[in-house]
Amino acid sequence: MEVLARELYPGSVSVLTKSPLVLRDIDLFRELPDFEAGLTVTSGEDEISRWLEVHAPPPRKRIEALRALNEAGIRTYAFVGPLVPHFVERPELLEDLFARLADAGVRRVYVEHLNAKAYIRKRLDAVIARQPEQVRAAYADARTREHRTRLEEIVAELIERHGMELRLGAVIDHPEYEK
Repeated sequence: MEVLARELYPGSVSVLTKSPLVLRDIDLFRELPDFEAGLTVTSGEDEISRWLEVHAPPPRKRIEALRALNEAGIRTYAFVGPLVPHFVERPELLEDLFARLADAGVRRVYVEHLNAKAYIRKRLDAVIARQPEQVRAAYADARTREHRTRLEEIVAELIERHGMELRLGAVIDHPEYEK
């Protein structure tokens, strides 16, 4: 970032992270003419996030960082993903997440379905195997087209309700991993 700022880099620069440490570089970001910062926020629930992202900072800290970046005049976005399966049964949790993001000043989001590539599935399956049957079934269902379609409908409603823009114009999908 220091080199880009020093050289007056004219192109677009985007940083995506899970860490609120991004705040320490606000002065550098301001020197770049076309800069944006994004934070991945998987869930509004710290407990769910801890389960999926063992070593990442809690979502509330990431949302606070997005607020601070917006207040500092830095363009932001959120990367909401992967969409965890229980959002279909509990859409109010996804509503809460989008409301908190909007309240923090986020207007643009990327959203991604659960990515079931082999290397991800290997780690996730080991964790899910130790969970109750209901959780195992929810993660199996998350790979179906019907489940993904319902999540996309929920996301579309939330994008409209909160005046946000869905980056790429669609939820990022991995249909090759559907069952």
